[in-house]
Amino acid sequence: MLKSIVFALSTLLLSALPLAQSAQAAPIMTQEFLFEDGSSFGVLSIDLDNIDESGNVLEWELFELFGLTIGESFLFIVDYDPLDLAAGFTFFNFDVNDLSNTFAFQGFWDAEFGEGFMDIFSTDGQFIDAGSFALGRATLVSAPATALLMLAAMGGLLLRRRR
Repeated sequence: MLKSIVFALSTLLLSALPLAQSAQAAPIMTQEFLFEDGSSFGVLSIDLDNIDESGNVLEWELFELFGLTIGESFLFIVDYDPLDLAAGFTFFNFDVNDLSNTFAFQGFWDAEFGEGFMDIFSTDGQFIDAGSFALGRATLVSAPATALLMLAAMGGLLLRRRR
């Protein structure tokens, strides 16, 4: 009985204390690149803490196109509305190469048009393909502190169930 009271009080106390924020404390916004038929061909994830003084994000957490991980960037700018994160990206522009340095991708997307356009080249400059695309729904992964609190709650439930 005393152990459960101490556990409850310590859990309450720890949940009331502000946790130190790590470098990954902000939500991660992710959106998929979609063909006209709705099938996915890529994904872009950004950390909402990596914003510059102009309100743009200049680096990504995860960027994949056609199963290839994007590595090198010559141009990368993403914009979003901080008052409506569920709306996702409002604008982005990119000129990037994949990690294997086989393909180069240039493209843009603007929420006002509702679709984007992308060119695909070999890294030696040979044109391969071009086309339009749309974006899927934006998903947000919350801060790691929330995950830590959920793990602590699950641990408490497991201890309670064990008795």
